[in-house]
Amino acid sequence: MSALDPGRLTPPEGCRRIARRLEDAGFEAWWVGGSVRDAAVLQLGADAATNRQEWDLATDARPEEVMALFRRTVPVGVSHGTVRVLVGDDHVEVTTFRRDVETDGRHARVDFAASIEEDLSRRDFTVNAIGWRPATGEVRDPYDGFRDIETGILRAVGDPEARFREDYLRVLRGLRFAGRFGWQVEPRTDDALREAVDGLAVLSAERVREELMKVLRDSKPSAGLDLYATRGALVHWYPELLGLAAARDEWLGALGAVDAVPAENLNARLARLVVSAAETPEDRAAAADSLLSRLRFSNAERRYVTRLSRLFLPFVGPMDSAAQHRRWLASAGDAWEDLFVLHFAGARAEGSERGDDAERYLEATYERVRAERLEAPLSIGELAVRGDDMLALGMSPGPLIGLLLDELLEQVIEDPDRNDREPLLAEARRLIEIGGLAEASRPRDGAGTPPGSPDTRPPGPGAPPAGDEPPPTDG
Repeated sequence: MSALDPGRLTPPEGCRRIARRLEDAGFEAWWVGGSVRDAAVLQLGADAATNRQEWDLATDARPEEVMALFRRTVPVGVSHGTVRVLVGDDHVEVTTFRRDVETDGRHARVDFAASIEEDLSRRDFTVNAIGWRPATGEVRDPYDGFRDIETGILRAVGDPEARFREDYLRVLRGLRFAGRFGWQVEPRTDDALREAVDGLAVLSAERVREELMKVLRDSKPSAGLDLYATRGALVHWYPELLGLAAARDEWLGALGAVDAVPAENLNARLARLVVSAAETPEDRAAAADSLLSRLRFSNAERRYVTRLSRLFLPFVGPMDSAAQHRRWLASAGDAWEDLFVLHFAGARAEGSERGDDAERYLEATYERVRAERLEAPLSIGELAVRGDDMLALGMSPGPLIGLLLDELLEQVIEDPDRNDREPLLAEARRLIEIGGLAEASRPRDGAGTPPGSPDTRPPGPGAPPAGDEPPPTDG
């Protein structure tokens, strides 16, 4: 009998109502999975290291019976027996007792089972194979998962080789759990995990990405990420990090910096993981882009993390001029604060007197840069003149207007006092006159669209549809 104290399990009231409704209808309702595991961890005085909001119920009710009982349901995985039930602001994943019929390391074909014991027998690790039935107070722990939590051991349920062959994602899940809770992997489980690493190649990018994000959300992701390296799990999905991981001191330093980035800033944690893997801005950007593309991050996430990686160095310092700070801010755009986050994280990871000196240096730089950001115009949109003003000076619509505004912005970045409408218009007239820009931007009779101007003709075969933009160059 497990020593789990059910009083440690405190589902939200909406979740409790879902369990009670199932029981009142004559079905069994068992809390299972991570919520039970984390309650046991907390009971033993350790930090569950996660703000878990997910509550999972296992039941003998079939999916159609679950959906008939509740008004608000989402059939998130009916073929696998899972229905999401919503009550108020709370939701629960309700899954019919299952047993595996056939697995291929990536997908499983399941059938419904008759008991909670049969359902627990198909779970990955003993620490996740504990069930609690609030209606009766029963706790089922057939594989001594509570004892393993107490002794700090991660052990597969049953035959570890079979468990990993059933679903190779369990390799990454095991590394995440061991890292998060500081558990030792039981020797036979560890051997089977190492043997199963090559099976990671068959997984989908989406499942691998989600595991990485769960690791990065931990309070100390370095523990799980280091297990990725020592167990060979970087090879198939993270080749950009292999060179860094081979240099042990540099790898541990990079992981310490990842830990020092606030957990809620996942983009910065991703960038901090990558920036130590290459020397030049171009190589850092290429590493970030290839890694995030392989894991199928969204285009917006990929572009932003790639940009952070490219802009990481060269950086600015407190002795640089105000104009240098403004020019750096203009190139960094909305990423400037996250770039400071990356550098502060590196300084904090240093520790000791050297790290303290680096932090003071960064603090002094930050104050100066922040003051410039608050006061100085740093983008075309902040100029005292607009594109319409250039049209009024005789220019035609087209990219030459953008070039002219870029030049005016450069002058304002050098001297913010120049951001005054009349002086800027005078300077624009001067530049137009000496460059012949008004004449160059005006289409000649019969010449069609001037070079570089937007083409209003319908797109030809293979051209992108209207409104699409080419991939950004991050320039």
